[in-house]
Amino acid sequence: MAAADGVPVRRRAPGRRPSGRATIADVAREAGVSKATVSRALNAPESVHPETRDHVLSVVNELGFAPNLNARSLTTGRTLVIGVVVSDIQVPFFTSVARSIQNVAHEAGYLTLLGNSDERPEVEDELVRAFAARMVDGLIVTPAAGDNAALRQVAAAIPVVTLDRIVHGVPGARIVSDNHAGALNATRHLLGLGHRSIAYLSSPLNKSSAVERYRGYRDALEEAGVPFDPRLLRAGDYHVDTVTREATELLTEAKPTATLTSEASVTMGVLRAAQGLGLRVPDDLSVLGFDPLELTSPELTVVCQDTERLGAEAMRRLVRRLVPADGDGDDPTAVDLVRVPTRLTVRDSCAPPAGH
Repeated sequence: MAAADGVPVRRRAPGRRPSGRATIADVAREAGVSKATVSRALNAPESVHPETRDHVLSVVNELGFAPNLNARSLTTGRTLVIGVVVSDIQVPFFTSVARSIQNVAHEAGYLTLLGNSDERPEVEDELVRAFAARMVDGLIVTPAAGDNAALRQVAAAIPVVTLDRIVHGVPGARIVSDNHAGALNATRHLLGLGHRSIAYLSSPLNKSSAVERYRGYRDALEEAGVPFDPRLLRAGDYHVDTVTREATELLTEAKPTATLTSEASVTMGVLRAAQGLGLRVPDDLSVLGFDPLELTSPELTVVCQDTERLGAEAMRRLVRRLVPADGDGDDPTAVDLVRVPTRLTVRDSCAPPAGH
């Protein structure tokens, strides 16, 4: 058997294995090929004869050889690794988006490193700087509220895509749901059922997604000629226990006939509050929110975000920014905004108000 570069492939005697961590030289010696052939089999497999490539990869697996990404990056300027920072990995929205990013990254030949900021700006800064120090080729970040100082600094050096939230002053693509339209259509749905006392409960209004949803709610009320009642607004801590307390107070004092919520954890807090007050959904209270909740009764009417497309679009835009400048790629510093449509899924948690 001969390698594509003319070097004979020597069949290795079974059971032999170099001691310690295997090197590319070990793989070449055991496979009976040159180090250049091993490198091509790993980095440009299409350039190596299939039989040779399969033999080299078999030896790589048997020896447990792991390429030194730092050394390769010094030669190629690339590590084929992407850093992903999400705001709260426990939230199903972010879990689903991260999965979509990883799927597209794998197809494009990239590995992903995942970090969770837990909505804390200082943790986001730490993760962004750590990923950059490890020479990732690019970053996808769902920014926490704050000045995003590290993100601005790193974005001047490597391609960055921001996801779910818009941060001004950070170059690169911005991939978000059409939050305004989602909240606008959701509020219109409630208004169309006859509701005029519609409460809005939200996470803090210090990030673009929350602000856009609030504006959609307000715009729908104005469009219908329904005055805004400040007593029907709650915006703050989005953790379920806190929302439950806030929602209990709101439902007791303002007595809305319907609620619109900014995210699933807020919706859960409203449902718990309604249950604690003995309110039936949708007979006494209509409930509509962003993002699905599993195993609820009745099934919820929700604004669905296209998490698969959001993650895929973010990764594809990043890959285009990683293509060499003389190729068909995008300018890494160009700012463009992609709004992914949402979808209102009508189920059983909304009905006309009592007596309507």
